[in-house]
Amino acid sequence: MPRAVITGWGKCVPPLRLTNADLEQLCDTSDEWIVERTGISERRISHVEATDLAELAGRRALACAGVDAADLDLIVVASCTPEILCPTMAAMLEERLGAANAAAFDLNAACSGFAYSTSVVTGMIESGFARKVLVVGAEKLRFIMDYRDRSTCILFGDGAGAAVFEASGSDECGDGAGVLSVDLGADGDQGKTMVWTHMGSKGDPSRTIDPDDARLHFEGQAVFKIAVQGIAGSASRALERAGLTADDVDLVVPHQANARIIESATRRLRIDPDRVFTNIAHHGNTAAASIPMALHDALDEGRISPGDLVVLTAFGGGVTWGSVVLRWGDRVEPLGAYEGELPPTDATVFDLLQPNLDFFAPEG
Repeated sequence: MPRAVITGWGKCVPPLRLTNADLEQLCDTSDEWIVERTGISERRISHVEATDLAELAGRRALACAGVDAADLDLIVVASCTPEILCPTMAAMLEERLGAANAAAFDLNAACSGFAYSTSVVTGMIESGFARKVLVVGAEKLRFIMDYRDRSTCILFGDGAGAAVFEASGSDECGDGAGVLSVDLGADGDQGKTMVWTHMGSKGDPSRTIDPDDARLHFEGQAVFKIAVQGIAGSASRALERAGLTADDVDLVVPHQANARIIESATRRLRIDPDRVFTNIAHHGNTAAASIPMALHDALDEGRISPGDLVVLTAFGGGVTWGSVVLRWGDRVEPLGAYEGELPPTDATVFDLLQPNLDFFAPEG
């Protein structure tokens, strides 16, 4: 039975940075307060749509893998902030990339989206349905942020990350490489801890949108406790299914939710901090995009070597959680590069935030 092996990786972040100093001008907070509680110093704010971010991350991952889009069997986009509901982001990506032979669908498991997508893709590759798959996590979370509410706006940023999965068997995959086990779970009883209602069919299309429905509602203390338990428990179960223990792990690449959540969860797993990768300081929480973005950066910084045992683990709204245990292949360097960039913008970060400020908390 073939295994699902990651052979390409890509990342796209918009150029505009929203620093903690910038947020001090918008809400009652400070750099010290934010860093102490979250480990975040800045986050990116996008001037383009989530699908634009997804496209560039996807093109970079395909170039890295040396895979032509026409050879893809499937595209999966994990996101909770699509710009429209239909057509899906994955379908739009299929058209833009020229992946005419690929099936395409979106998946929404909030911040656990990449772990859930990897599980689905693994099953499709193991069954023989697909041999080459592109998975993208992409978010434009700025869309749902009230930048006067420090409980949410300090946490989230925009971005996209992508990975190409191929069926094992090629020379570059390496013996034993690929996804070894997964663990997924959910607890709808805790769903009220993270709620965003605006884009659902529950809304009345005849009435003006209530700002309270359009903003993200987030119970930080409750989420912290559930997230630590969810991540640690899920990763432990995934390792057990693979017949492995925490001592076997070379690197954990967690969802970049909050540095304190990551520290607490990996401490429960008895994973040393030097075996945990984080990039949250410069990107914040990018929901479904965070794991593929972090995976890209870990490879770029030389934190993953051929044959390493890597654990991807996440927790998200729903609530959901998911973990993936995989053995890295023989290659940690890109086969190629895509040189395209996002279109430039003359806007400032405050220009991009102004519609949110006007809608959620108009002055006067």
